[in-house]
Amino acid sequence: MKGVLRKMKFENEGGEYQVKPSYYIELEEGMLKMNDLVGQSIGLRYQHEIYCISCGKKIKKSYGQGFCYPCFIKVPEAEECVLRPELCRAHEGIARDIKFAEENCLVDHFVYLAWTGGLKVGVTRYHQIPTRWVDQGATYAIKICKTPNRYSAGIIEEELKAILSDKTAWQRMLKDREEVPKDFLAEKAKALEFLNGKGFDYRPEEDIVYTITYPKVETLQKIKSLNLDKVDFIEEKLIGIKGQYLIFESGTVFNVRNHTGYLVEFSV
Repeated sequence: MKGVLRKMKFENEGGEYQVKPSYYIELEEGMLKMNDLVGQSIGLRYQHEIYCISCGKKIKKSYGQGFCYPCFIKVPEAEECVLRPELCRAHEGIARDIKFAEENCLVDHFVYLAWTGGLKVGVTRYHQIPTRWVDQGATYAIKICKTPNRYSAGIIEEELKAILSDKTAWQRMLKDREEVPKDFLAEKAKALEFLNGKGFDYRPEEDIVYTITYPKVETLQKIKSLNLDKVDFIEEKLIGIKGQYLIFESGTVFNVRNHTGYLVEFSV
């Protein structure tokens, strides 16, 4: 089955607070239900073609996970505040596309804590829960507070970086034994105490811990990342999926999202 890669999507086969992602990859020639392939040998071959996920143009190099350069500097999906919400100016009426900003920036956001092999702080739109956490490979998450827009969430995240990391260590995330992190609620309380009295626009959220269970069958000891620009083919037993990673028996892992726009062929 051949097609241009997009990030993996999923359906939640669990509950609102006990998330169980059932992954799928959509290609031009059909859809692959990835959970059903765990335990089977699959082949993945790069066709040495890349296409912009916005305009569809064939390109030699992608920017910002799947865009041609003109789209990267023009489309709202690649605006700077996607990665750095504290730089959002939509609340001032400034954005690449105001309609897009109204739907994605000028809406409620949550500042959250997530466990991705380590504790991290992050920001997400209200309608991206639990998608944001699943994409990051988080096993536990809790909302710290709600804000009225992306900028407000971004400046709170910036403040909390003084006491919390905002990065996901992908190797630790994939090796994580998925034990409940100690003092998760205490860390949330500490974050709220740190914000108290500083004039930020937010509302504290309830102490509800979300758990996420992935189709991952064993803990990895060693990990090596597959880059299709260097190795264009792999055929191996798929032993699990976590975040945006396909995990193979040898410890090779493939980040689907990092290869957005790449033309590939899957064989099962």
